[in-house]
Amino acid sequence: MNTTLQLRRAGNKILAPDQVPVRPYELGQCNNMALAMGCVEPGVRYGVHTHRRIEQITFVVSGMVDVFSFDIDVAEIRKIRLGAGEAVVTMPGETLEFRCASANMAKVLFITSPPYPEDNSDAVVLRSHSEVMSD
Repeated sequence: MNTTLQLRRAGNKILAPDQVPVRPYELGQCNNMALAMGCVEPGVRYGVHTHRRIEQITFVVSGMVDVFSFDIDVAEIRKIRLGAGEAVVTMPGETLEFRCASANMAKVLFITSPPYPEDNSDAVVLRSHSEVMSD
């Protein structure tokens, strides 16, 4: 019997399209989701982006992160602050922006379904949150 019970480690650091440094995990036969560890640094402003078809869970492992998203129903940017052990779910077409809300770097797990493509073709970097209205 072939088992999927194997130790998984984060891979090499890459920059996501919004410039968050992430380390994707190799998940082997897992075809329906992806996992990456991100580092959100204090004082860095990361880019606004959206995903074409990916659902994403953003889970804070340590530190605090402010997550911004454009609420199209009221035409304003909403912010939620996440601490360690807290998560937020974003759906395709929702905007996302991350800022560290703690004095030290925040570590964040990004879980996506379907898996995030290596060529970044699912991410669209925007000039602002309201740009999503023009699509």
